Amino acid sequence: MATWRDAPYFTDAERVALELMEAVLTPNPFGERVPDELHAKASAHYDDKALWMLVMAIAHIGFFTPAALIAKPIPGRPPGQNYGA
Repeated sequence: MATWRDAPYFTDAERVALELMEAVLTPNPFGERVPDELHAKASAHYDDKALWMLVMAIAHIGFFTPAALIAKPIPGRPPGQNYGA
């Protein structure tokens, strides 16, 4: 969701969730991906249980990202039918 920052359709809590996911999934050559300020912002919108649910959802997405990058799936096609005629 590349344009989430410009879209007017998200609540503040949804925006912080998207910001958190973007931070986690974007490599940072300087080390830490989730600074204390972002964690504090997320904690302001989510209680401990909800924040952990969000962490697990992001982890689940992150788990499948390498498979998608390697396999290069094509939406609507079953695996193994991605290339050729």
